[in-house]
Amino acid sequence: MPKILLFRVAQDLSVSLVSDLSRAGYDVATPQSADVRTVLQQQPDLILLQTDVRTLDCCGLLTQLKGNEATAPVKIILLADGGPLERSRALDLGADDVLSIPFERVELFARIRAQLREKAPDDRLRLEVLGARKREHEAEATLAAIVAQKQTGKRRWIALGVVAALAVIGVGIAVRNAQVSRKSNASLVLQLASLRSQILTQGQLLERAQKSREAQNQELSASLSKQLEELRAESADLRKQISTSPGASLADLDSRLKQTDSRIGKLENESRIAQEIVRDYSNSVCLIYAILGFHDRKSGARLMFAGIGANGNPLADDKGNVIVTTEGGSRPVYLHVFGSGFLIDTAGHILTNHHVLQPWWHNAQAIPIPSDTFEPTVESMWAYFPGYETPMPLHVRGLSEDFDLGLASVDLPQSRPRPVTIDQQAAISGSPVVLIGYPTGVQGILARIDEPTLKQIARAAGNDTEGLVQELARRKLIRPLVTQGHLGVVGPDQLVYDAQTTHGGSGGPVFDANGKVIGVNFAVLSDFSGSNFAVPISRAASLLATAKPAQAAR
Repeated sequence: MPKILLFRVAQDLSVSLVSDLSRAGYDVATPQSADVRTVLQQQPDLILLQTDVRTLDCCGLLTQLKGNEATAPVKIILLADGGPLERSRALDLGADDVLSIPFERVELFARIRAQLREKAPDDRLRLEVLGARKREHEAEATLAAIVAQKQTGKRRWIALGVVAALAVIGVGIAVRNAQVSRKSNASLVLQLASLRSQILTQGQLLERAQKSREAQNQELSASLSKQLEELRAESADLRKQISTSPGASLADLDSRLKQTDSRIGKLENESRIAQEIVRDYSNSVCLIYAILGFHDRKSGARLMFAGIGANGNPLADDKGNVIVTTEGGSRPVYLHVFGSGFLIDTAGHILTNHHVLQPWWHNAQAIPIPSDTFEPTVESMWAYFPGYETPMPLHVRGLSEDFDLGLASVDLPQSRPRPVTIDQQAAISGSPVVLIGYPTGVQGILARIDEPTLKQIARAAGNDTEGLVQELARRKLIRPLVTQGHLGVVGPDQLVYDAQTTHGGSGGPVFDANGKVIGVNFAVLSDFSGSNFAVPISRAASLLATAKPAQAAR
């Protein structure tokens, strides 16, 4: 039974969480002290820590727990007040996951299960290594005993050889098992998680679409519409109070009403701007779909699944780890990667991120295959534009090594999408922005499809991601997601804003209030505590310059 500790959780929330988690089958404790000693005594699998990251009150405890070899494996989920900015800061501090307060119980439980699943293979590896060390120590002790007894002759050397051999074999087996387990677990993640590989069954597809739908409702909701709804309700309430309040409070109520109505007008104007941008340019933003294969760096052999079972799943060992090989095999191991890009001219040039065109660039953690052993290669790359049934082969034209920018091109059909308009001028902090892209890749698209249609797609797509994407395109269901926000920090090399996105949204355009692109969204900036980030479009000048001669040549 997994054990969970609640640290610094408010009393009312703690009582309800203990009840809910206990009913779900977890061993839950609420110790008075939140420190390393308590964790060592309790030996939990996961900690729920409530914090206000704006005050950094959790920083010391996180550092101590993650810096201690004995407590580092414990998963930590922060329950944090605030929005995207606070969540990103909490992740930067070292938490394994962050959930904003208030939250839905179903989402919390899903995140707990995900962290425990991630922890399980690491625990198995640690046990194997500990077992190997124990056998090594036992061998050393036996060897010391033999030497102490001063045994001579043939029996002594035979015993010594046997013990030494056992020690070497024990350590060797442990190391090999650890290496195989790491590779197998990587393959398991590659093959089964997050729709980045084969879609195995209709049931799994529907389940993942539902989870994506729930996450999207939480993370990528139409925040502007929600704000407008709340402000309109506040305005109506203030008007009601003005009609029934005595004269002494009328001035204050009138002032509050004017401020509220002013904010409503501002948000309505921003909503209108977003609608115009979506109308003009949503078809200009494409879903980029890349399939990666892997080859052994020494031999060049392709990484393959050892075999496929009767149910269509890759063969696994007795621990559930998928078995991979470079000798024979039945089917190549592929990684399916999604990103966003946007059309910048009528010649078919597409601007995106460097790490979208080369997913391993400065992004090794996104490739769940040991990079020191296997080299990733792009097997195929396609651009799917909204409204077009046929994907367009994507060709890399230029990559920036200084900024996360890449230029690619496609052969456009005669009825081509409309290119975006680019603004090289400096952006203004505090101004509204609109972000268009494909956050969570194909999952975000599935989350917006009704259940009957989704079942039809699952039956038609077969058992692979490529077939699924093609079926979505055939039905013209590939449409980008639009989020709105405001610029926070405007720097020479980065723009920071609160328009929400996640993986898959990388490479999407960031529009200003005039409907012009001012930046290219990218996913993660590990050394900056902000919300979401873009490379200023001015940093793409050298890449855009290479596109002009190519356009003229055409």
